[in-house]
Amino acid sequence: MRRKTFDVLFDTSAGMAVLTKHPCLWRSAFYFTLSVGFFTGVTTNCWLLEQELAVRFAIIIAVVIITATALTLYGFLLHGIMETFGALAGDPVALICLLGYTTLPFLVLTPGALLAGKLGWGGLPLLGALLLVGCLWMLYLLVRALEAVYLIDSVRAGVTLLFSLLLLYIVFILPWQLGFTLLLRSF
Repeated sequence: MRRKTFDVLFDTSAGMAVLTKHPCLWRSAFYFTLSVGFFTGVTTNCWLLEQELAVRFAIIIAVVIITATALTLYGFLLHGIMETFGALAGDPVALICLLGYTTLPFLVLTPGALLAGKLGWGGLPLLGALLLVGCLWMLYLLVRALEAVYLIDSVRAGVTLLFSLLLLYIVFILPWQLGFTLLLRSF
């Protein structure tokens, strides 16, 4: 188990290739819950220490459920985009299995989140930097997952990933941005 985690994080091409050959949906869900749960748990326990334990657990559970749903939907979006681009050999179940492993950088960055929480409000820049590093590392793992599932080169996988992020931006963020801009201009 420790070896697979190391291979996914640091020897990514070999680690992802091995994982696509074995069905790993439950193990992937375990790693996802562990990674997102620990990172969120450490952050909420440090920043919301005055709140009740039930409130902190509710926040952790809500974040894990929301990110799991979003990551699953994003996996199906990636699969659809890849089929549109002509990569018909892809396996959507293998891609969904690998998406749980792409959140492992947040498990590695959890001690940094603990340090950021211990620093108080001065730790917010450190927490922001950790989130940025975690997201960039996760995007790298997503590119490697696309390579392993669809057997394509890294450039094509990266372009597909950027295109999918652009689609998500257009659908989820741009309407709010336009509405907020129009609201500010009306005043």
